[in-house]
Amino acid sequence: MRVRFGDVELDSDSRQLRRAGREVHLSNKAFDLLALLLARRPAAVPKSEIHQHLWHDTFVSESNLPTLVAEIREAIGDDARRSQFVRTVHRFGYAFQADTVELLDQSADAAAAAWLIGAATRFAVVRGDNILGREGAGVLALDSPTISRRHARLTVGADTATVEDLGSKNGTYVNGTRVTSSMVVADGDVVRVGELVFTFRLARPVSSTQTI
Repeated sequence: MRVRFGDVELDSDSRQLRRAGREVHLSNKAFDLLALLLARRPAAVPKSEIHQHLWHDTFVSESNLPTLVAEIREAIGDDARRSQFVRTVHRFGYAFQADTVELLDQSADAAAAAWLIGAATRFAVVRGDNILGREGAGVLALDSPTISRRHARLTVGADTATVEDLGSKNGTYVNGTRVTSSMVVADGDVVRVGELVFTFRLARPVSSTQTI
């Protein structure tokens, strides 16, 4: 995912953040949080989901999350009192609220029918059947011990997709609902595979940039 907002550009694949053309340092957790908020934009992401993404089952202080948000705001030139980019949703979580331009590499993205966008990475999926799993021939490999060898089948059509769990140990979910039979997945839906959480995005024809 390469996204531009204001004078800031984030590239989740190379894990680089630039502001006014100059590289800006973010800690790993702060970068992952910003990438998550961008992937889920404009939806507000609850604190519980953010904690699951960043720290999994590790206990951390409640102050860790506001500290990361403050680090992000300083890096991208945001102001907590008059926020342009990262919006605090009191007693719930955070949201990315600004207009963005997604920068696409056509040579790399031409075959993608859709994307599974995670906190710090993304996976291209093609038209037709895509097997999500841990390993094996023809499998889109997801690196997590919570993923079964052949975990789920994601079938992508022109405007929507369907997902089917393949008897996995830790389940497949769409917008928090466990998949027990073939379930429709629409653009912007949240898909959880084991403990990995993704936003499903249909690819759309673009020239060199696309305003989201």
